[in-house]
Amino acid sequence: MLKHEIVSCPRCNRTFECRVNSIHRCQCSDVPLTLEERFRISEKYQGCLCENCLRELKAVLQQQPNAPL
Repeated sequence: MLKHEIVSCPRCNRTFECRVNSIHRCQCSDVPLTLEERFRISEKYQGCLCENCLRELKAVLQQQPNAPL
């Protein structure tokens, strides 16, 4: 089982280290998302997104909850 994996963000194609087996140390854990934000993002994107994209999408959803992603 892989501990860490280099993946590409499906939104911006930037590569980053996904720490799915150490989620508390993964870059995505620095972006707190509500259940609704997680749901909306997962409707559009499969897999892990980079921290920058998560922050951008969170900001969009906070300003316009029904905005297209």
